Amino acid sequence: MSTLASSADLGQAIRRLRRAHRVTIDDLAATAGMHPTYLSSIERGHRNPTWNKLCGLADALDVPIATLAGEAEQEAVVARIAQAARARLSQPIREIR
Repeated sequence: MSTLASSADLGQAIRRLRRAHRVTIDDLAATAGMHPTYLSSIERGHRNPTWNKLCGLADALDVPIATLAGEAEQEAVVARIAQAARARLSQPIREIR
């Protein structure tokens, strides 16, 4: 099932890939040609990067742009599952009879 990924999902995916590559935010930003504050805003889901910025990030991470999209979609699925679990946990416990 396809899930529409948000800016926050994309940011989480980029952060996860950056950390998996053991790259600092400063180094990734420099390699991708952007300011570290801008990259931080992307990772936190506060910015919607342009296609050129996404391509720069994919190149800097040495992954295809499709990987960024796939990872963002995966983050969206995880977020949806976590949200459903939180909703179930907040429901009152029913008495067992």
